[in-house]
Amino acid sequence: MEPDLCLPLQQHPQYSAALRQTGCAVLEVHLPSAAPVQAISRFGLTLASRGPIWWAEYGPNDANILRCSGLNVINSIGYDLAALRSAGYRLIHTPNWVAELSLSGTSSARLAAMKPKWRATLSRAEKARLRVKHDRFDPLCHGWLLSADLAQQRSKGFRSLPHTVLQAYAKASPDHVLVFVASDKRDPVAAMLFLVHGHVATYHLGWSGVAGRRSGAHHALLVRACDHLERRGLARLDLGQVDTVNAPGLARFKIGTGAQLRALGGSWLRVPWL
Repeated sequence: MEPDLCLPLQQHPQYSAALRQTGCAVLEVHLPSAAPVQAISRFGLTLASRGPIWWAEYGPNDANILRCSGLNVINSIGYDLAALRSAGYRLIHTPNWVAELSLSGTSSARLAAMKPKWRATLSRAEKARLRVKHDRFDPLCHGWLLSADLAQQRSKGFRSLPHTVLQAYAKASPDHVLVFVASDKRDPVAAMLFLVHGHVATYHLGWSGVAGRRSGAHHALLVRACDHLERRGLARLDLGQVDTVNAPGLARFKIGTGAQLRALGGSWLRVPWL
């Protein structure tokens, strides 16, 4: 598989194109032995998130390359910490953890890898006989989901990627934004939205009403999404950050899928005089 097809969302050109459509200043920084680095320029600083992505094992010269790259802040993928230190970057934020679910196996293998409690909730969702369907994201048809997402952001006190970026992504790559909806008869009880980039998909947002939480609808939605994404030829589903302190319930949900937990490299600031 070509390595550029497995880039994280933040380093994929489709994501950068969507950001540009919303007026963000996005730069592409070219480094030897690495994928073109997608970086955002803001307040006089150039930020690269989840990059650079090195294709070959980095060596001593990569520190010099990073030093001259013009990248001020790097949210590291986690593989180049020695090079970052040598290039004069200093850690300013400890690493987050992400959950990555492989889609290379069968549905049965994924089911076997799930935690017992996760499988039990999935069984409850299947007995509820919810109707699950998926479609490309449509701003008109799925406006209710965006409204529900804004409401839960306000009630839970968090912020996510602006919907304008999501809409720009869908406009440029309509087949790469997928919405899975679980309904009880005619009424939606839960939904999940995924962004596809190369051979990877990223879980972007989810919503569940009271009936959806009671039936475990998100478990059924995720299983159905994984099966669809696997048939589509994707290799990995990025479930995003695992935060056991501020979002313990969501963290348990992600861990219960059997996904691999991986530490990123933290946030690094370039100190010019080093």
